[in-house]
Amino acid sequence: MRRRAVVVSLEVLVVVALAGCGGGKPEPVEDILAASPELSALVFENEYVRVVEFALGPGDELPLHHGAKRVIYALSDYTIEWLEGDAPPATKEWTRGEVHFHDAMTHSARNTGSTEARYLVVSRKPTPLPIIEAYDVEADAAESDADHSKAVFENDQVKVIEVRIAPGEKQPAHHGLNRVIYALSDYTITYTSDRTGTEESVVKTGEAHWHESDEHAVENTGETEAHYLIFAWKN
Repeated sequence: MRRRAVVVSLEVLVVVALAGCGGGKPEPVEDILAASPELSALVFENEYVRVVEFALGPGDELPLHHGAKRVIYALSDYTIEWLEGDAPPATKEWTRGEVHFHDAMTHSARNTGSTEARYLVVSRKPTPLPIIEAYDVEADAAESDADHSKAVFENDQVKVIEVRIAPGEKQPAHHGLNRVIYALSDYTITYTSDRTGTEESVVKTGEAHWHESDEHAVENTGETEAHYLIFAWKN
C-alpha cells in the first residue's frame, strides 16, 4: 500500500509538471474590467478615451493585461509592483497626486504595500481626436490663470492640469484641448464655451466628463471649492 501511494503521487506530480510546462507565459487579458471587476470601476468612456479607477488592497493583483497609452494619477499613497513587457518587475512608491505616463504595453500590477492602492488610469483610444481649430497653446488654463491652475504633468502626448476655484471666483476665457475632466470634489460651476454656450453643471467627486477643444470660461457658482483635473490630449 505504501509503495503504491508513492507511485500515484509521482504520477500526479508528472501531470502537474507537464501542464505547467505546456502553459508557458499566460495570455494577457483583453479587458481588465471584466477580469477584475472587484478591483476596477469604469468612470467614463467614449470613442477617444477610457477612464478607469483601480482600488487594490494589500496583496491584490491585476493579471497580465493589455494597456493603451495612458496617464496614471495616484489617488492615494501606495507601493506597487509593475511588470511591463519583458522587463523585470519594478517596485514603485507613489504619493497621492503624482502623475506618470505609460506607452501601450502588456503589463500586470500587484499591491506590495500595506495600504490600499487607489489610482486613476486615463487611456487614449486609437480614434483620431476632433480637429482643433485656432487653438493657442500659450493660453490654456495653466498658462493663462496661474492663480487657479497648475500643470502637474506634460509630455508630447498629454498635459495634466490641476484646477482649484474658490466659491465666487472665476477663470477668464482661455483655450482648452480635447480633454477629460475628473472631479476631486463636489462643486457647482457655470461653464461658458464658444462651442456650446453657457450652462451650469453640478459635479460629484469621482465623476468624469469630456470636452472638445474650445475657448471657455469657468465660474464657481456653488458653495464649495471646485477642485478637478484636466487631462488634455495633444494627439
